[in-house]
Amino acid sequence: MIFLKTRYGNIPKNQLIVEEIPDKPQISLPSEVILLYDPNIDEKSAPIILKIKNGKLRRLSSKITTSIDQIEWIRAGSSIHKIKIPTSLDPRLAYLVGYLYGDGGFKDIKNSYKKHKRFEHKIIVGDEFKIQIERIKKLFFSLFNLQTKIRDERIKKGELMYYLNPTCKIVYRFLVKNFEFKEGPKGNITMPKIIKNSSSEIKQWFLRGFVDADGDTRATEYYSSRKLPSPRIKVRLADKNFINELKINLNQEFNLNLTGPYSDNERNWYIQCGKGGMINAHKKMLFTHPIKKWRLKEFLFKKGNI
Repeated sequence: MIFLKTRYGNIPKNQLIVEEIPDKPQISLPSEVILLYDPNIDEKSAPIILKIKNGKLRRLSSKITTSIDQIEWIRAGSSIHKIKIPTSLDPRLAYLVGYLYGDGGFKDIKNSYKKHKRFEHKIIVGDEFKIQIERIKKLFFSLFNLQTKIRDERIKKGELMYYLNPTCKIVYRFLVKNFEFKEGPKGNITMPKIIKNSSSEIKQWFLRGFVDADGDTRATEYYSSRKLPSPRIKVRLADKNFINELKINLNQEFNLNLTGPYSDNERNWYIQCGKGGMINAHKKMLFTHPIKKWRLKEFLFKKGNI
């Protein structure tokens, strides 16, 4: 049998499930391509080029009124990346947005220009496990036709972190404009309005993405020959207001019975649930992260709850 080695033990690889995220239901997104235009940046950097369906290449400007669904692809300058912009919010996009809210970062564009005289539209997102970051890589491709490379420099330095570092003005701007991501350091965040106003199913996929990135459950592989500890799922954040918002929505959508927030150092806050919440999390597939999903299921199995 082949095992995946973790910090806490070994997991049989043949027991790991890589979930496919559905592409339905869908709700419409703003279709005006002008949302991707920022004259303060685009006049000083590579222009955004549009390939109109059955038409010519055009440079995006304030005079363009074409809708996104009339565009075959978009690129920045002479980039090889021919980006396709989603016209709908579906579970795949909701999950990616949730994951980026949990464990993603958007470089401060204006600050990068001050320091380097370049507008660096960089996104970074990582995970301890390559099997999970491969899922995120596939989402960038399926949603945007954006090819990204899994970076392992930190693994080689001894850090447990595979990551993606896509640099794409169009994808960066699409995500920031539609989903209210903060450029630079995170702070005072809240669920994006479009997610709040979406269906329960879309909201659940956003929450799954967030918890896959920033939540945890017991590392069950550690207890293969030890007594199991008390049941627990935990989410930890520095932002107390946002963790309260997450608690309300996770309890509403997954019936987790999360309690808190609690603080153990007055700078980080966490919410958690016990056995009942874990059972409901398993039933409603809270975790789709292959490792966390396995840990939850295996823990409940060892406890005799499933």
